[in-house]
Amino acid sequence: MEYPALDRLEQLANSLDGLQDRMNRRVEELRQQPVELESESGAVRVSVDHGGRVDRVDITSRGMRYSPDQLGSEITGTIRRAQREATRRLQDSMREVLGSAADDYPLG
Repeated sequence: MEYPALDRLEQLANSLDGLQDRMNRRVEELRQQPVELESESGAVRVSVDHGGRVDRVDITSRGMRYSPDQLGSEITGTIRRAQREATRRLQDSMREVLGSAADDYPLG
Protein backbone atom coordinates (compact mmCIF):
# COMPACT_ATOMS: atom_id res chain seq x y z
CA MET A 1 0.00 0.00 0.00
CA GLU A 2 1.30 3.45 -0.93
CA TYR A 3 0.95 6.52 1.22
CA PRO A 4 1.17 9.66 -0.95
CA ALA A 5 0.85 11.92 2.08
CA LEU A 6 3.88 10.25 3.63
CA ASP A 7 5.88 10.77 0.44
CA ARG A 8 4.86 14.45 0.42
CA LEU A 9 5.86 14.81 4.08
CA GLU A 10 9.28 13.35 3.30
CA GLN A 11 9.71 15.81 0.39
CA LEU A 12 8.77 18.67 2.69
CA ALA A 13 11.27 17.53 5.33
CA ASN A 14 14.03 17.35 2.71
CA SER A 15 13.11 20.81 1.47
CA LEU A 16 13.27 22.22 5.00
CA ASP A 17 16.68 20.59 5.50
CA GLY A 18 17.88 22.32 2.34
CA LEU A 19 16.57 25.69 3.55
CA GLN A 20 18.27 25.19 6.90
CA ASP A 21 21.58 24.38 5.18
CA ARG A 22 21.32 27.47 2.98
CA MET A 23 20.48 29.70 5.94
CA ASN A 24 23.38 28.27 7.96
CA ARG A 25 25.77 29.04 5.08
CA ARG A 26 24.49 32.62 4.84
CA VAL A 27 24.89 33.16 8.60
CA GLU A 28 28.43 31.79 8.41
CA GLU A 29 29.19 34.22 5.56
CA LEU A 30 27.85 37.08 7.69
CA ARG A 31 30.04 35.99 10.61
CA GLN A 32 33.04 36.52 8.37
CA GLN A 33 31.93 40.06 7.46
CA PRO A 34 31.66 42.35 10.49
CA VAL A 35 29.99 45.72 10.05
CA GLU A 36 32.54 48.50 10.36
CA LEU A 37 31.39 52.11 10.38
CA GLU A 38 32.93 55.47 11.08
CA SER A 39 30.96 58.30 12.64
CA GLU A 40 30.00 61.10 10.28
CA SER A 41 32.47 63.38 12.05
CA GLY A 42 35.27 60.82 11.81
CA ALA A 43 35.72 60.88 15.59
CA VAL A 44 35.06 57.17 16.15
CA ARG A 45 35.03 53.86 14.31
CA VAL A 46 33.08 50.84 15.48
CA SER A 47 32.84 47.21 14.47
CA VAL A 48 29.90 44.94 15.27
CA ASP A 49 29.42 41.28 14.49
CA HIS A 50 26.56 39.78 12.46
CA GLY A 51 24.32 39.85 15.54
CA GLY A 52 25.05 43.50 16.33
CA ARG A 53 27.38 42.83 19.27
CA VAL A 54 30.15 45.40 19.56
CA ASP A 55 33.57 43.98 18.71
CA ARG A 56 35.60 47.17 18.71
CA VAL A 57 35.40 50.91 19.31
CA ASP A 58 38.26 53.11 18.12
CA ILE A 59 38.58 56.79 18.96
CA THR A 60 40.47 58.78 16.36
CA SER A 61 42.66 61.79 17.02
CA ARG A 62 39.69 63.96 16.02
CA GLY A 63 37.63 62.28 18.75
CA MET A 64 40.21 63.20 21.37
CA ARG A 65 39.17 66.84 20.95
CA TYR A 66 35.55 66.10 21.90
CA SER A 67 34.10 66.58 25.35
CA PRO A 68 33.19 63.36 27.17
CA ASP A 69 29.49 63.96 26.47
CA GLN A 70 30.10 64.62 22.77
CA LEU A 71 32.34 61.58 22.46
CA GLY A 72 29.80 59.40 24.23
CA SER A 73 27.11 60.58 21.86
CA GLU A 74 29.32 59.89 18.83
CA ILE A 75 30.11 56.38 20.06
CA THR A 76 26.50 55.55 20.90
CA GLY A 77 25.15 56.88 17.61
CA THR A 78 27.74 55.06 15.54
CA ILE A 79 27.13 51.78 17.36
CA ARG A 80 23.40 52.11 16.73
CA ARG A 81 23.97 52.73 13.03
CA ALA A 82 26.25 49.70 12.81
CA GLN A 83 23.71 47.53 14.63
CA ARG A 84 20.96 48.63 12.24
CA GLU A 85 23.23 47.74 9.32
CA ALA A 86 23.95 44.30 10.80
CA THR A 87 20.20 43.70 11.19
CA ARG A 88 19.55 44.84 7.61
CA ARG A 89 22.23 42.47 6.28
CA LEU A 90 20.78 39.55 8.21
CA GLN A 91 17.24 40.35 7.06
CA ASP A 92 18.44 40.62 3.46
CA SER A 93 20.14 37.23 3.78
CA MET A 94 16.98 35.69 5.15
CA ARG A 95 15.04 37.21 2.26
CA GLU A 96 17.50 35.65 -0.22
CA VAL A 97 16.87 32.21 1.25
CA LEU A 98 13.21 32.43 2.26
CA GLY A 99 11.87 34.98 -0.19
CA SER A 100 8.99 37.13 1.00
CA ALA A 101 8.33 34.69 3.88
CA ALA A 102 11.27 36.36 5.65
CA ASP A 103 9.13 39.47 6.02
CA ASP A 104 6.88 37.49 8.38
CA TYR A 105 9.80 37.37 10.84
CA PRO A 106 11.23 40.90 11.10
CA LEU A 107 14.44 41.21 13.07
CA GLY A 108 14.27 44.84 14.04
